[in-house]
Amino acid sequence: MSQKNKESIDPAASKSTQSVLLGLPDGEIPKEDDTDPYITKLGGLPIWLTNDKSPPSDYCQCRICGQWMYLLCQTYVPLPDSVYHRVIYIFACNRRSCMRKEGSFSIVRSHLVDEDYLRAQQQKEAQKKKREEQKKASSGFGTPQGFQLGDLWGGDKSFGATSTGFGSTGFGTTSPKPNTNNNTETLAARLGKLHLKDQPTSSNAPKAAASTKPPVDTTDLPSFPGEYLYITPEDMNRSGESGDIDLSRYQEYLDQEADLLNDATLHGGDGEDGEGGTWASEQYEKQQLPRGVDKQFKKFMDRVTCEPSQCIRYEWSGSPLLYHQELEGKNHGGSCNACGGPRVYEMQLLPNVLSTLPISEYASNQQQQTKATTTTTSSSSATSKLDNLDIGMEFGTVLVYVCKNDCHPGDTHDATFVLESAVVQYELD
Repeated sequence: MSQKNKESIDPAASKSTQSVLLGLPDGEIPKEDDTDPYITKLGGLPIWLTNDKSPPSDYCQCRICGQWMYLLCQTYVPLPDSVYHRVIYIFACNRRSCMRKEGSFSIVRSHLVDEDYLRAQQQKEAQKKKREEQKKASSGFGTPQGFQLGDLWGGDKSFGATSTGFGSTGFGTTSPKPNTNNNTETLAARLGKLHLKDQPTSSNAPKAAASTKPPVDTTDLPSFPGEYLYITPEDMNRSGESGDIDLSRYQEYLDQEADLLNDATLHGGDGEDGEGGTWASEQYEKQQLPRGVDKQFKKFMDRVTCEPSQCIRYEWSGSPLLYHQELEGKNHGGSCNACGGPRVYEMQLLPNVLSTLPISEYASNQQQQTKATTTTTSSSSATSKLDNLDIGMEFGTVLVYVCKNDCHPGDTHDATFVLESAVVQYELD
């Protein structure tokens, strides 16, 4: 049975409803049950699409300190009308001294052909082709030159099954989003290139950046406990209830914001226009915002507090919720390492991940183990001081940018791994 029917993120769901999908923590995954690559989760060990194929080891190593990174999030996100199983893995180094440096986060996109679905589509194509030939023979008229099966479905599109939502809830099937890439092949042409038997790699197929490192042994990787994620569309009208949610990472900024507004009110009164607080609000806007806060951060807070427990936000080719001011440049994610095409925003991690997973506890334990097995040559060195203050990773948000073409490098049967782009925003200095 095709795994496309299992629970997964449905990128088309957010497009069809014009909403963002949120991932909320939904309970710890028993270690013995953490074996399914077709779910979305926080923490745990990475579950690859095939047991015999894993990415190069350097994909899971910090490029700053060389240590193994922790899996923060694994999301099963098959795109609408795609024949591929598709998983995004987000790794991060759990050393504070490596933060704010390029290479402390790693995004891995993995593909595997869904052979059951491919076989079904090829059978449908053969049947349609036979009917077209019979119609042509009986009518005596030829089909217009260049007409292909893909034209029946609106021209250039990818192909595959629409997934059914993910997490604890399903969203049903949705209409696929038209592919805006003019270079995309029609359905019939692409099906013709995919076979159920091993075939040599096409000379013009995308090629992932070569790595000389051996495949990673998952048993070598450190891991946090796994956490289920419950998926729901974002409700902007919902009034957030903090409950047991840890808002301490935001509280400092909220308190400073309130102090500024109170100062403006005390000095300004209600103003002469009788509008009540209008003058004070204007003065507040003119004052310098507290350290680590800008207008974009206020927007971030307003959005997040509608659902404080959110850990991930998903919107394929959408707009990220930035932690602070606009990023420089239009193409934030750069170009795909495999095909050279542009990247688009797909999802992001929120600070509640740092509270849901035992980040600080594991960093402290790792630090103690390191001290017990190594000899410190200079306790006064800058590195040692940083290590003494190490309480694990930090971030305001982690933005994930992926290949817009969702390219599949290498042989069609093999699981593939492509490094994508992480844009990390931290607290402003």
